Amino acid sequence: GRVEAIILVGGFGTRLRPLTLATPKALLPLANVPMLERLVRSLPERVTKVALAVHHQADAIAAHFAAIDCGREVITVPETEPLGTGGAMRNCREHITGTALVFNGDIVSSLDIEAMLAQHRATGALGTLALWEVDDPSRYGVAELDGNAIVGFREKPAAGEEKSRLINAGTYLLEPEVLAMIPAGRKVSVEREIFTQLASAGLHGFPFAGSWIDAGTPESYLAANAMLLEREATAAHPGASVRGNALIAADAEITSSIVGPDTVIGAGVSLDKCVVRRSVLLAGASATGAVIEDCILGPGVAVGDDCSRMVLAAEGELRF
Repeated sequence: GRVEAIILVGGFGTRLRPLTLATPKALLPLANVPMLERLVRSLPERVTKVALAVHHQADAIAAHFAAIDCGREVITVPETEPLGTGGAMRNCREHITGTALVFNGDIVSSLDIEAMLAQHRATGALGTLALWEVDDPSRYGVAELDGNAIVGFREKPAAGEEKSRLINAGTYLLEPEVLAMIPAGRKVSVEREIFTQLASAGLHGFPFAGSWIDAGTPESYLAANAMLLEREATAAHPGASVRGNALIAADAEITSSIVGPDTVIGAGVSLDKCVVRRSVLLAGASATGAVIEDCILGPGVAVGDDCSRMVLAAEGELRF
């Protein structure tokens, strides 16, 4: 049977401001590849068509995919008004002929989609949700399993009322009947309205282990970059791979970091060298004579001598 993908990328990326003021969250780079492009390129070959449910900065996203070839058809489906996760999926219905593989656009994980699809087909499920185990499930949608059938689903249950520690990991396989259940013309939360209805009535779960990050906050965005860096660093010396335009001073110390195009890392006046640790420098950023740890430097941001040490505070703003 056919599998087409729907990726939900309608969000404003408010938790990642100011990075998302100029760049849609979906196009923020993870290990130097825009987040959404990375997801589209990672899909199994059998997925021949991808519908992007877009709202905020839709033109920039459409332009990005028009300019590249991801080896499959990619269409953007703009929303005139945000209609929630369900409404966004329903908008893409006309482009879907078979099983829909649906993603929340900011998830980075080690999920084996082929294995999930095999289970989905074998059980004859109407919907299969990827599930991830967490210590505190109250901020998420919580699934209660019997075997692999989901017998209960609650979105953000009160602390202490969670029936399990398995949460909705933001990736689903849904049959056309499920998309047909979504009411038209109003805001619909598929988690609160559809998944709760389908519990004990054709909804299954696919728990997986490995890695799972929702890259929607500064901390998790850094963590997602670090995870991909670990997965993709293939150079003989850890991290000794320089591609694109980078100007790096001879005595700069760079560890566990991702450095974007057209960046400068160099010695300054007051500090002998520049140190960059566990950080992500986006396009055109420059760091001279500074110690930068656990930081995201936005596009074109320059950090100079007067900043001796800079860390990312828990609230997500930069502190000097």
